[in-house]
Amino acid sequence: MKRIISISFLLILIVSCSSDSEIDKRLTLQESIATLASDEFEGRAPGTEGGKLTKNFISKAFNDNGLETINTSYFLEVPAVDIKQKPNSFFSISFRNVDEKLDPGKDVVFWTKRTSDYEKIRSSELVFVGYGIVAPEYNWNDYDGIDVKGKTVVMLINDPGFATGSPRLFNGRSMTYYGRWTYKFEEAARQGAAAAIIIHDEEPASYPWSVVESSWSGSQLSLQRNADDVLPLQLESWMHKDTLNRLMQYTGFNLDSLEEIALSKTFEPFIIRGLELNSDIYNSVNYFKSHNIAAVKKGSIKPDEYILFTAHWDHIGIKDDGLGDNDNIYNGAVDNATGVAVVLELSKRFAKINTDRSILFLAVTLEESGLLGSEYFASNSPIPLKNIVAGFNFDAVFPSGKSNDMVVIGYGASELEDLLEEELIKNNRYINPDPSPEKGFFYRSDHISFAKRGVPMLYSNNGSDLEVGGRAAAFNLSYDYTLNDYHQPSDEYSDDWDMTGIEQTIDTIFNVSLNLANSDMWPNWYEDNEFRSIRDKQRE
Repeated sequence: MKRIISISFLLILIVSCSSDSEIDKRLTLQESIATLASDEFEGRAPGTEGGKLTKNFISKAFNDNGLETINTSYFLEVPAVDIKQKPNSFFSISFRNVDEKLDPGKDVVFWTKRTSDYEKIRSSELVFVGYGIVAPEYNWNDYDGIDVKGKTVVMLINDPGFATGSPRLFNGRSMTYYGRWTYKFEEAARQGAAAAIIIHDEEPASYPWSVVESSWSGSQLSLQRNADDVLPLQLESWMHKDTLNRLMQYTGFNLDSLEEIALSKTFEPFIIRGLELNSDIYNSVNYFKSHNIAAVKKGSIKPDEYILFTAHWDHIGIKDDGLGDNDNIYNGAVDNATGVAVVLELSKRFAKINTDRSILFLAVTLEESGLLGSEYFASNSPIPLKNIVAGFNFDAVFPSGKSNDMVVIGYGASELEDLLEEELIKNNRYINPDPSPEKGFFYRSDHISFAKRGVPMLYSNNGSDLEVGGRAAAFNLSYDYTLNDYHQPSDEYSDDWDMTGIEQTIDTIFNVSLNLANSDMWPNWYEDNEFRSIRDKQRE
């Protein structure tokens, strides 16, 4: 369980090895991370007491720094809904009328985003739709020639480029937006399906089944929907690949054969004869208001032009595992108490100086539920998006030592990378492209809500070439975290964290953004980037 480091002990520790300026910086970072990731904050789930503590902590920090509000409050309302599944819900697959109820958590994780007390599915035929992608620009349509209305679509995770590695197919091993689980469920709903099953395979998903189990069991949080929104699926689900193979043994197919079929040039979606879904989902539905937290340091010359900093404040909260004594608080220390602490540190620094342009600090909610807080802000922005010069996103800033490089997620996207490179060269450092583009991190954090609307965004992180231990040490830290701690109760703060890598990241981004805030530059996406035309039109 979490240990909150005492301030007196921390002062003794830091005074012995740091200058006065370092004391101030390190205290801010460590105290913020330790508090946000403490058991008292209960895993920072929106709509809970821990969520309220989190929002109040952030807003107080903005207020203490003397920052202004956008409107009349630091709190920007986000209408949300909590859909909690009741234990009498079930998910079963039948083969020629022989029914097998699947074990929630072990075999399958399922839910509904519909705001109803009860959803019933009976004898819904299973249809294999490959990767579940409709992408005209890639001349790809996995739904071509079939009507899936009322049926259950079964899909592979990621996209075809990952499976082949061919740079001529989608984006090769680098995941595109079409590989994201959010897109797949949305497309299935647009196609009129009743339900969807994503087959979990660890390598193309980029995380183990334990992450699926912890992330999508229990309450499902969503935005309250407008009347003209596409109605969500009756049922969304992930199924373990071993479970799929067991169920498919009667049909003559298995995961390997489905993957092979999905990549065939002659692929056509098909009904998996004999298999049908039956499910009852009983829910309790609670409407509530969550909040994005925003603050501004007004520019002295061009106050209507903004530099944006973002991080999500939410995490998974508390989950009842039924085991009693086990730690069931998902503290989210790395993900994303670190990112919030970075934004707070940057707000403190900018609050002490004057800049030509305004600086906008934004801590968003509901990221873990599908980037919903940033999506809501970007869709309803109180600031014209064309006036946001550029943005910097912080998500899971890993505690490590200093590095010789800095990783850019989605490398090769915008001219912000040129500004970052100029700053790094001053310190004999270099940019390192995302070492795991196949994991699709560029589409898995809040910057994408702004990027797809044209705003140039930089999502960078600590390096993968550490001063001590090099690439091997960095890889081992990242691998161990993903395997053991990501979206698990063990993602906890420790007072022996090495904070120097986080501090190095803050220093670098502060220098880049300060230069941008006192300039006339309007960095853009590179010419061949998918968002360039959107930005060009936005700035006309």
